[in-house]
Amino acid sequence: MYMMKCTQGGNFCKGELQRFENIELNPSAGVLNYGQGLFEGLKAYRKEGNTLLFHLEEKALRMRLRAKRMCTPSPTVEQFVEAVKEIVLANKSWVTNSHDLKQEFDLLLAFHAL
Repeated sequence: MYMMKCTQGGNFCKGELQRFENIELNPSAGVLNYGQGLFEGLKAYRKEGNTLLFHLEEKALRMRLRAKRMCTPSPTVEQFVEAVKEIVLANKSWVTNSHDLKQEFDLLLAFHAL
């Protein structure tokens, strides 16, 4: 999994890949109390030895737009793209040919306590 934290000013720090594990959540977190969370699905596939992603930049822009509507900070398009690429590269053995698309799910959650 990839974790990226947001500063008090709404800017995201460089994230990092981490082992898949449970996450700690404050009971008053915005995602629990007000549904401040976004979900975006992406598909990766392999073609001619390369791993390709469907509409990566468009998905990043859509997540930013949706976060803005919720008054929630979001990573830049560049940060989103970098994070997805790191995740896909770390899991490339699961990506097969174009007839067997693999889905990756990206989440933006408001962890801050309200």
